[in-house]
Amino acid sequence: MRRIAITGSSGYYGRRLIRHIRETDPGIEVLGLDLGSSPGLAAHRFAAVDVRGPELRRALVEFQPDTVVHLAFVVDPRHDTGRTYDININGSRNVLEAVRELRPARLLVASSATAFGPWPDNPLPIDDLAPVRLHPDFQYAREKVVLEELLREFAVQHPQMAVSWVRPCIIYGPNVNNFLSRMLLQNPLVVLPDGCDVPQQFVHEDDVAAATWCILKGNGRGPYNMGPADWISLTDVARETGRRTVKIPLWAMQLASRICWGLRLPLLPYPPGMNLYIRHPWIVAPRRLCQELGFQFQFSTRETLRKLLATHRKGTAERRNSPSHADIPDEHRHAPAA
Repeated sequence: MRRIAITGSSGYYGRRLIRHIRETDPGIEVLGLDLGSSPGLAAHRFAAVDVRGPELRRALVEFQPDTVVHLAFVVDPRHDTGRTYDININGSRNVLEAVRELRPARLLVASSATAFGPWPDNPLPIDDLAPVRLHPDFQYAREKVVLEELLREFAVQHPQMAVSWVRPCIIYGPNVNNFLSRMLLQNPLVVLPDGCDVPQQFVHEDDVAAATWCILKGNGRGPYNMGPADWISLTDVARETGRRTVKIPLWAMQLASRICWGLRLPLLPYPPGMNLYIRHPWIVAPRRLCQELGFQFQFSTRETLRKLLATHRKGTAERRNSPSHADIPDEHRHAPAA
């Protein structure tokens, strides 16, 4: 493994993986592929490409990677569902077509633990080889199920290639900045849907990068759940964050979300289907990672949460103590990289 091409290289996952590769094996050449480069990107080369366009194939043909990692996906919910689908699914199809022509030794793609669906009868935890179950009410998860179907078919068609996909649970860490981290850090209360103290699972960004590297080095094939072998409850989250809990019926959460999402109000910046993932557990077991590849997570769910909170509190204190902070326009204030 000497030449790795990574789509979505300027995103949160991509930047952490590239940094891990450079620290672990500086001799490996990395090509970053994204719409734009981010400051401090550690890739050896960078190509500004859209995963949906022909320039992706040209960049890959020129680089001739032995490994392709596809991480270019829209994660935060958007009202433009057609464009989101175009990037997440049609973009993935374009990547697969380019990989089909190049035939590298390895292909790894980011799926999500949400693909298992927010079902009341989900086992606790869910094994890697358990079937994913499409739920129609949350676009991101629905598209991950479609993605996994494409990958299973692709893997059968190309048995000589080590095709794998990873299913992280909620990723947190010092550098995260997405709608999930903002919900956790900014909401004044922790909601117990239908009064239920639902299990929560968080994986540290460093463990995500290290586990991805472990799969690539081991020529892993098929699905790999990515989350520590522990979880905490919503009331645990409330205690760790110093918040109170409030019991709210799921129907009321759905109604509020439908109104806020429909009117584009920032109070609840996600579609109603996301509430089902708050109501029902979707905890994953990292059996294949740990037993087959020997991977060991460095951070538990609680430790991951504490790392996120510590960084947030430090940043808040630094901004509060900065004498010039109040004079800086909002659009010029530093924000953690997404």
